[in-house]
Amino acid sequence: MSELPFLVWALVALGSGLLIHQRWRIAGLRAEQGRYQAIFDNALVGMANSTPALRWTDANPTLCQILDQSVANLTAVDWLDFVHPEDRPVTQRLLDAIRHGERATGTLEVRCLRRDGSIVFVNLGMQAIRGDSGELDSLFMMIEDITQRQVAETQFANQVNRSLVLIELPRQAELLDEREFMRYALERAEALTGSRIGFMHFVNDDGENIELAIWTRKTVEHYCTAVADRHYPISQAGIWADAARTGQAVMVNDYAAAENKRGLPEGHSQLTRLLSVPVVENGVVRMLAGVGNRESDYAAYDSETVQLIANETWRIVRRLRADRALRLAMQVVNASPVVCFRWAATTGWPVVFVSENVRQWGYTQEQLQSGTPSFSSIIHPDDLARVCDEVARHTAAGLNAYEQEYRLITAQGEVIWVVDRTKVSRDAQDQPTYYDGVITDISERKQQQLLIADALAQQRVLNKRLEEANNQLLQSEKMASIGQLAAGVAHELNNPIGFVHSNLGTLDGYIRDLMAIIDAYAAKSGDDYPHQKEMQLLREERDFDFVREDIFKLLAESKDGLARVRKIVQDLRTFSRVDEQEWQEADLHEGLDSTLNIVWNELKYKCEVVKDYGDLPPVYCLISQLNQVFMNLLVNAGHAIAVKGTITIRTRQLDEARVSVEISDTGCGIAPENLNRIFEPFFTTKPVGKGTGLGLSLAYGIIQRHHGSIAVTSEPGRGSTFRVILPIHPHGTGIPEDQP
Repeated sequence: MSELPFLVWALVALGSGLLIHQRWRIAGLRAEQGRYQAIFDNALVGMANSTPALRWTDANPTLCQILDQSVANLTAVDWLDFVHPEDRPVTQRLLDAIRHGERATGTLEVRCLRRDGSIVFVNLGMQAIRGDSGELDSLFMMIEDITQRQVAETQFANQVNRSLVLIELPRQAELLDEREFMRYALERAEALTGSRIGFMHFVNDDGENIELAIWTRKTVEHYCTAVADRHYPISQAGIWADAARTGQAVMVNDYAAAENKRGLPEGHSQLTRLLSVPVVENGVVRMLAGVGNRESDYAAYDSETVQLIANETWRIVRRLRADRALRLAMQVVNASPVVCFRWAATTGWPVVFVSENVRQWGYTQEQLQSGTPSFSSIIHPDDLARVCDEVARHTAAGLNAYEQEYRLITAQGEVIWVVDRTKVSRDAQDQPTYYDGVITDISERKQQQLLIADALAQQRVLNKRLEEANNQLLQSEKMASIGQLAAGVAHELNNPIGFVHSNLGTLDGYIRDLMAIIDAYAAKSGDDYPHQKEMQLLREERDFDFVREDIFKLLAESKDGLARVRKIVQDLRTFSRVDEQEWQEADLHEGLDSTLNIVWNELKYKCEVVKDYGDLPPVYCLISQLNQVFMNLLVNAGHAIAVKGTITIRTRQLDEARVSVEISDTGCGIAPENLNRIFEPFFTTKPVGKGTGLGLSLAYGIIQRHHGSIAVTSEPGRGSTFRVILPIHPHGTGIPEDQP
């Protein structure tokens, strides 16, 4: 209640009292006195009359209730004795002013003492009653109990002060070091609770020991001279450490009578009252804060005050420590090539945090955190879809960590390779909230890997070429051996063929001479010849006329057979060309014919061979190797024809520099999925044991060696066509005259 309305009310009441009193004195009427007494007895505020000597002459029931005293007790002593000693001086001054006529009325807010010694706050109003001579006759007093209001105002003031302290703590934390900041906070708790001592202890991670953090200055300077180790086992600590053991606040308002207090170190301040609170984080006690030796008992509000300040102090200390650790970590991070990111698990992966050293890529923290550019836009476009897919798959699989390699585009447009090691933060529903990534530039390593991979690829190519060359060499040596064998066989056959052919010619001459003699003898002998009849009979028995006619046919057939054998031997020599292993001009038609004769036994029973030869100039080549190509293509064509079919050999001059040789068949054809593989080494569509897979590979290598090309077109069920295109003069492509 404000002072002015109360003063008005008090004056009105006092005026009414004065009127009653005057009526009392003047009229002395009993009826008026009864009316006054009713008002006096039933008033909601305390009322009393006092003599100038400060003795109450009467007091109403409300005043007795306020002071918890009887009327007899109130009137037995000076009423100033009921005023709190600290408030008596100001009360005395008001009384003196009224006595001396300096003031007619006055009000004060003072503390009064109840019978049990407790304090009640009252609003005291006094009105001077003077006689006709102006002398002070008596004092009329009204006393209103304002304890609840005063308590409320005090609590409000305390809450305001406490709030101001809590607001001030973060600012002080920026100005003071950790130890002085904690001292500041503890001294504020000490002042707000009216305590004389204060302490803070940290609880170690093991939960077994506590560590003294700080005492207030007042504690050290005036109350506590004990010197002890800063670390102390909780098991040996007194009841002040029960807060660490139980995780609950400890309030002791009669320390001397408390149990299990276990004494105090020598030189430690004596305790009369104690308030100790724990700071609990994630169910673990991290710190103790306490105050003590207040004049009056501690209450729940005091415990709340110390708890709030202790919690805020710990929160700030922990934040400051984390900030220091973070600054140190960021100094290390920013001094390293590793860039730290935090992306939010939302569309576009907005950057929540990025370390300052992202400047090495030409970007700033502000740019990336504002999304200009977005992180997804600096991932190389060729890698973005893969990265997004991998993140989605890892997230869906519930992985909490994964690793990726991809390319980033710097602000200068440079492409760098990075490895991204990411941890996934999830909420209570196991949904991702953040992706925390540590990104390292691995461009140099990737370049080395690419160089190694390229070297390995080149090595594989070289190994493949070496393998092909080895296979070709083996095949060439095989063909050379076959050619040498064929040439040797042809050479060995030439001699007997020669003399047999010569002998047949001679024999033909001899037989003709014998027949001439027989005919001459028969013409000159007559019937009178003694043995004519026997001779005639013998000729008829031996069928001389048929023998005579047939013997020359046999000789002719034998000569023809020998000619064919000679031709085969000549084709063997032409095919093998053992004496022609160097580059020279050759007739491709001659090579085709000789090769066809060699493989004719493979073809003659089921294939009709059609020769569609064009006009071809001599081609500068290794004819023995080209014959191998022709042989492989003709044999494959024969194998593709199951029962009956046609093989067509077609040659053309394409232009002044190139000729072509096509070998077509009407066989089974080649499946489309195999067309791109038929020239690979060891690839074959033939059954096991029917082919090695080297024929077409060697043919391809030979044609490449001649700087030509070989291609195939095929339609399953209708046949295939292999087309070989050769340069007429491959030296124009860079082949030296004496080199293949």
